[in-house]
Amino acid sequence: MPDRINPAALPPETLADLLRKGGCREAAEALERLAEAGLPANADGTLNLIEFTAWLLKEVNRNGSEPDQT
Repeated sequence: MPDRINPAALPPETLADLLRKGGCREAAEALERLAEAGLPANADGTLNLIEFTAWLLKEVNRNGSEPDQT
C-alpha cells in the first residue's frame, strides 16, 4: 500500500486492501460486484472515497438493505 493515500483517487486494489484490513473478507470480489452494479469511478479507474460512500448510501436507501445485485 502506498505511503500516502488520496481519498479522491484510490486505486481499487488500495481500497480492497483497506477494506480487508477493516475486516471485509472478500473485498476485491465485493468491489467487482459493486462496479458491475454501477459504482462510479474516475476516468483513470480510481475511486473517490466520498463518491463511493455516497453511492453506497443511495443504493442502501433505495433497496432497503443492500446495493443492487443485478
